[in-house]
Amino acid sequence: MAREANDFGVIDRLQASSVGLPGQRTFRLQFINQDGQSAALWIEKEQMQALGSAIDSLLAQLSGSPFVDIATREAQGAEPEVGGYFPDPPDIEFKIGKLALGYDETRQRFTLLVHDVEADQDRPAGFRCLVTRDQLQGLAEQIDVVALAGRPLCPLCSTPLSPGTAHFCPPSNGHAQVHLEE
Repeated sequence: MAREANDFGVIDRLQASSVGLPGQRTFRLQFINQDGQSAALWIEKEQMQALGSAIDSLLAQLSGSPFVDIATREAQGAEPEVGGYFPDPPDIEFKIGKLALGYDETRQRFTLLVHDVEADQDRPAGFRCLVTRDQLQGLAEQIDVVALAGRPLCPLCSTPLSPGTAHFCPPSNGHAQVHLEE
């Protein structure tokens, strides 16, 4: 069956990553499909963290279901990778506006639908792919690691702290300064 240009079908590898220094990072989700096509979809940190939470919730909901991804493992002979080499530049690259996560019972795969931030959000998704339960779990774990690798947060207001600069914390009514040493 022929696929649309941005229908990646079954994914071989995926990862969450960031580029740049803490406080100046940009975030992305990277994919490689069975045909070797690659995609880099740029995402806001908050969107990425929300995706990680959605993955955790969906996997928890399905944990009591009879879902088993045995057919996938047998068909591929080995579990698909999370992480690894990703070509630069990718075949497809855009900034995520909206994304959706679901489960396709007939294929026993999870579906990720992504809309380009510049596209009409009422039109079909600009990127679609299918992932296994293990890949999705690995992605959620990577999202946690990538998100926590940034600047430390103020213990009172959760605002990111920058080394060498004072932070005036609103919950302390301006009485306390939190200062992060370099």
